[in-house]
Amino acid sequence: MKAVTFNRHEMDTIMDGVFLSNQQRRFIDYVAANPHSFTLAVNKATAIDNVSHVARGVNVKLMPLGYFVACVRPLENIADRFGEPIRMYGWSIFELPQRAANESFNDSVLGMSQ
Repeated sequence: MKAVTFNRHEMDTIMDGVFLSNQQRRFIDYVAANPHSFTLAVNKATAIDNVSHVARGVNVKLMPLGYFVACVRPLENIADRFGEPIRMYGWSIFELPQRAANESFNDSVLGMSQ
């Protein structure tokens, strides 16, 4: 899946009336403008300590619109200043698929032809 990027107008349209919490607005605004942002960068830019908690609330509102926020583990391990591996994830917005992964192509075509 590829991360989705939005221009300012698209972002305002999505956020208008959907996100009531200031934390959710800051989070979605930052992640939309900066896909693949690491957790620490999101923490610092949005002043949100528990990013995954806010992401769950955002997804409840984004999924009916056809999008979701997810964190993806980077391919390379990231180490802290002591050389120890840390659990740092990249946050992005993704578009939901138009059809289910277990739905075969022929099933949808047959259903439309009847």
